[in-house]
Amino acid sequence: MRRILAMMLLVALLGSSMTALAKAYDVADVLSAPFPDNLTSSPDGSVLVWKVDASGVKNLYTNAGGSIHAITHYTADDGQGIDTPQILPGNDGVVYLHGGVQDEAGGENPNPLQHVPPPQRAIFIVPMGSGDPVQVAEGNGAFLSPKGDAVAFTTVQGQLGIVSLAKSDATFTVGKPEMLPIRGSVSSPAWSPDGTKIAFTNARGDHSFIVIYTPSQKKYVYATPDFTQDDFAVWSPDSSRVAFVRTPGQKIGETVYDESTFESADSSKTPWSIWVANAASGNARRIWTARPGMGHAFYPSSSTAQLWWMTGNHVAFTWEGDGWAHIYAVSADGGPAARLTTGNFEVETVVPSLDHSHLLYATNEGAIDERHIWSVGVDGRPQQRTHLPGNQWYPTPLANGGLAYIDAWYAAPPVVTIAGNPPTTLVAVQTPANYPASQMVRPQLITYKAPDGLTIHAQLFLPRGAKGKLPAIVYTHGGPPRQMLAGFHYFEPYTHLYEMNQYLANRGFVVLSINYRLGIMYGYNFRNPPHGGWHGGSEYQDVLAGARWLQKQPYVAANRIGLYGLSYGGLLTALGLARNSDVFKVGADFAGVHDWPSAFDHDYGHPVGTPEQRKIAHMSTAEGYLNTWTSPVFIEQGDDDRNVAFSQSVDLATKLRAQGVTVVTQVFPDEAHENLVWAHLVEQYRAAEAFLAHYLSP
Repeated sequence: MRRILAMMLLVALLGSSMTALAKAYDVADVLSAPFPDNLTSSPDGSVLVWKVDASGVKNLYTNAGGSIHAITHYTADDGQGIDTPQILPGNDGVVYLHGGVQDEAGGENPNPLQHVPPPQRAIFIVPMGSGDPVQVAEGNGAFLSPKGDAVAFTTVQGQLGIVSLAKSDATFTVGKPEMLPIRGSVSSPAWSPDGTKIAFTNARGDHSFIVIYTPSQKKYVYATPDFTQDDFAVWSPDSSRVAFVRTPGQKIGETVYDESTFESADSSKTPWSIWVANAASGNARRIWTARPGMGHAFYPSSSTAQLWWMTGNHVAFTWEGDGWAHIYAVSADGGPAARLTTGNFEVETVVPSLDHSHLLYATNEGAIDERHIWSVGVDGRPQQRTHLPGNQWYPTPLANGGLAYIDAWYAAPPVVTIAGNPPTTLVAVQTPANYPASQMVRPQLITYKAPDGLTIHAQLFLPRGAKGKLPAIVYTHGGPPRQMLAGFHYFEPYTHLYEMNQYLANRGFVVLSINYRLGIMYGYNFRNPPHGGWHGGSEYQDVLAGARWLQKQPYVAANRIGLYGLSYGGLLTALGLARNSDVFKVGADFAGVHDWPSAFDHDYGHPVGTPEQRKIAHMSTAEGYLNTWTSPVFIEQGDDDRNVAFSQSVDLATKLRAQGVTVVTQVFPDEAHENLVWAHLVEQYRAAEAFLAHYLSP
């Protein structure tokens, strides 16, 4: 396989790194921990299915029949993912998506190993017991009917199709796809509980509609169409009504520069609202509207759904009207909303119980830098459901009010767990013997002040048994709407970066992982700071303040500090090297944005923004300060990156080389934003650590 890599220099760097510190374990060892994800329960709550990524080999597993066993049997680390498993009624089969399920922009299926012919992005059905998967359709989204007799699917082109399902003995057969001819693109289909209708979002550029489609009649109605963006349809339990979110439409000439920051709309627009439509006629009425000011813009949770129809005719939702993302409920007939959770914490992921009497949610209540599972009903009396050390996420309802989730700590990899006294763990893939649990360090939760007085939270990794003044590395996460934890993370790319931080600590580096402003779980004002992002880059002061904090610690060599990060973390890495090569002696930039104006022009397909907006945005990224950049840099990116244009790294590397800065590069042809192939990730992290060690080790 081809690599565009400065190999001679990297070989030399690897050699110097190996002699600088005794090698306790390789990065492949710490990256070997199996990662469970996509946890789902059957309609009756008796069976679980989940995905496990074991060193790049991804498969589905279940506890059906009382034993844990594989449902699929893929064997290759080929970068092809598995997503959205759904269990058929009767618990005899699973529908799932296979292929490039993590790429941002759709398009052709990623092919990071250059397979000929290239792999497809497709939907499959597989028996729960034994048997081979049967392809249902090509598509990028699968939605199983509650009856189990059909699958609705979406294509990369935004079309909606429906395929019938049938089973004879242990064999599934699928019908011919029936495509719905409709203008615009379709997303987020949701079947009615009785399986007779589908509600979906129909996007048409600067506006979108909610459409309610009856397949048997081949007829559809619009839910009171307006000059707005309508999304996130959810059904009433009796299939008679559809609730949805309505936000203002897009103004002519409106661009990202008009947004205050990430996931926040133009403050001059009207607030978002919740509407309920009659499923037969489409006639809809507004039942609740956000207040102007804080929380006027819709801020989605990390949940699959954004509205939850509860017993007692209530619609629940999350809102940050008091400055924190909390759960509220309003009568489906309209009226004031009741807040169900209260305090200086945020609700992140929500799912209803099987009977819709209460909600299960992951939150940082009581421990702002952690995750635990709570539940609440419309009575507004939250109860904590997990009390384990570490973090718990992915709440999943089971029969009789039961709960499953994923549990992890700083050295204990994530594992599917069923709540109980004691909890029951479901281990599908054994952690390899070379996984270095006993050598991992427990990160310390620390805080420090930014120059403007804002409190910044971070995790500190201190090498075991190290003496004297140690080199240090600042790590900044991507997103930026993210929060790093003092342990394994619920997003797999961030679990990998946590493992990288552990590896760096094992190699003798002090590591400071910073939750800088713009991140989540610390409230509205923290996520929406003045002059943040392309409006001035105010978050950079948190990164520099972290380095200054490190310089004051007695165990840190103040003149040997580097930094690294992925995506937005790559942006901050490059910005640190450009603005403060006097502080940051070296950096590793993974797929970062280096110039906001050119990045936005690429996304829109033409130049956007006023001259003043573009000037401020330019000075919020590294290319505004190239004349002061002297520190060496390692730049890595896949050239099929659909999140950050590859041209961002091409431009930066070309300009830095021209001015004599040491640049070492690593390019993976046909790879994505976050390397899809596990072997590529190992190669990337090894090379980055070697580069950092070469310039920071004594």
